[in-house]
Amino acid sequence: MSTPKERHDQLVREIQAHVHRYYVLDDPTVTDAQYDALYNELVALEREYPALVTPTSPTQRVGVEPRGDLQKYERPVRMYSLDNAYSADDVRTFDERVRRGLREGDKLAYVAEPKLDGGSLEIVYEVEGGRATLARASTRGDGKIGELVTENVRTVKSLPLVIDVGELPVKALTLRGEVVIYRKDLDTINAERERNGEEPFANARNAAAGGLRMNDPREVAKRPLRVSFYQLVEGPLLHKSHADSLEWIARVGLPSHRRQVVCQSIDEVLSAIDDFDRARSGYPFETDGVVIKVDDYQQQAILGETAKFPRWAIAYKFAAERARTVIRSIEVQVGRTGALTPVATLDPVQLAGTTVSRASLHNFERVTTMDMRVGDAVEIEKAGEIIPQVMVVLHHERPEGTVPTPVPSECPECGTKVVRAGEEVALRCPNRRCPAVVRAALHYFTRRFAMDIDHLGHSLIEQLVRSAMVSDVADLYDLTVEKLVTLERMAKKSASNVVAQIQASKARTFDRLLTGLGIPQIGQVAAKQLAEQVPSLEEALTVDVAERAASIHGFGPAMVEGVRAYFGDGENRAVLEKLRARHVSVPFVRAAVATEGPLLGKSFCVTGVLTRKREDVHEAIRNAGGTVHDAVKVGTTYLVAGEKVGQTKLDAAKKRGSEVITEEALYAMIRGE
Repeated sequence: MSTPKERHDQLVREIQAHVHRYYVLDDPTVTDAQYDALYNELVALEREYPALVTPTSPTQRVGVEPRGDLQKYERPVRMYSLDNAYSADDVRTFDERVRRGLREGDKLAYVAEPKLDGGSLEIVYEVEGGRATLARASTRGDGKIGELVTENVRTVKSLPLVIDVGELPVKALTLRGEVVIYRKDLDTINAERERNGEEPFANARNAAAGGLRMNDPREVAKRPLRVSFYQLVEGPLLHKSHADSLEWIARVGLPSHRRQVVCQSIDEVLSAIDDFDRARSGYPFETDGVVIKVDDYQQQAILGETAKFPRWAIAYKFAAERARTVIRSIEVQVGRTGALTPVATLDPVQLAGTTVSRASLHNFERVTTMDMRVGDAVEIEKAGEIIPQVMVVLHHERPEGTVPTPVPSECPECGTKVVRAGEEVALRCPNRRCPAVVRAALHYFTRRFAMDIDHLGHSLIEQLVRSAMVSDVADLYDLTVEKLVTLERMAKKSASNVVAQIQASKARTFDRLLTGLGIPQIGQVAAKQLAEQVPSLEEALTVDVAERAASIHGFGPAMVEGVRAYFGDGENRAVLEKLRARHVSVPFVRAAVATEGPLLGKSFCVTGVLTRKREDVHEAIRNAGGTVHDAVKVGTTYLVAGEKVGQTKLDAAKKRGSEVITEEALYAMIRGE
């Protein structure tokens, strides 16, 4: 009969093996019930013999208390971003540059692998006695400095806490990869969030990257995160090539995509790209391109890096994927500004990894110009791979009996006659008490970049407006647990969470409140600039806010007029008075204006998906002496373009003579490089 220690070791090995087969190999050999029985036996054994519990036990993945802000971590080896390629010509040009950097006649091979769309991550294992133990995990950050997320990463079931590596000539293993959520898992958690009245995640990338940086590891554990490694930093010390390192990563039981292809020529690389493009819809994870790397580590070292990118690697970005479907109905949505937006209900179709059944048609002028009708076959794609939109109407396939889409003359929600202001394209409902306008305004007010009120999803806001509990944003602060529990599917605990979140938002600074109010022409950046002139709600109710706005560099006539109209409106001022009486927001503390720095005299507009929070990037620019514009305007020196930048911003930069730079280039400028 085995001892408790022997049984404990056996259970740990069995559970780890089953976890590896389930999460890494996608090839489970036991049922969920059988796995649960083993896990429950381990829990009971450790409860009876607490001395058996170790930090690497499967039972210890979750349980630490929430942290405060994430701790910064400066890594010894920079995580570089990759230069992008968008065509076969770009890939061939990359190959030519590589060959020029090597000796003529050198044999050259590449590794092509899917570019996973998630959150970048670095994990360090400490090596001792033939075993490697997870010691540290950090986000990418700016490449040099990231944030420690070790306790969060310990909750990821696909990631071994300990691996057998044998004798190695290193004391640590540094691996880099992506934290992702599989498509099927995203569908599951979104369904649960909708049942709970919460906003579903827009895509797997946001859900994965956001989960990685949460303050409570116990909440992180509720997201089905997975890690896929694509680089071993110590690879050149242990192997001859990148392909060898990837094979070793899989061999020792670490998770990876396991889909790399070694190519002996650039033609083989292009063929592999085509193969990945055709196969990607069948992958369990999201992928937005192919990473191409020189395979030989010695050649990588010869090629080196620029200040921005390694010269030995490039990321080929897939063209936006299109799908063919049929418009079954055209509905009208009313937004927070009263704008009427036509939305098409479509035959469900797979597109870029998700099932799409709805697409925005933007405005009725576009519907009329493109002659979109119910019953039309259309081609759709995702703008920035996020928002589905109709690109082409297949008029030659139009069935008989279709009729032009009527342009509404009344608001579909409240029946008010719609208006069109000046040369504006949008039709608007002018009734500010329109239930649809109120719902949209409430949702915008609660967004993370504004008042950041969690647990207030669309369905709960719908109930609050329908029940007349809330008719404007100030009414949120009168909600109580007793009121909320009278709503459908609202238990006392959920109600308490909602009320706590609302009350906590009172501590947001005045610029966040200005953002949440949805003042025309005033976004996040402009709200902060305005708060520097009018730092509190108290002051905003006693001074001429528009006059202060007119003194701000970069505030054009439309922005000043938007501020004047908002603060001069009696209904708006009544809401502001209610907010003041409820002590909502605290004064904005003016940032010290930098009078020197490497960015002095330069202005920046920041766009796209970034490695840092947008507010942090803006702060870094200002601290270095630069100024921030909320849009590309005349005089904007640089457009800082992250991932998935819209063509509109790029066109604006070209038109106004603004130089387009990467996020990494911005940080290099801040460092004075």
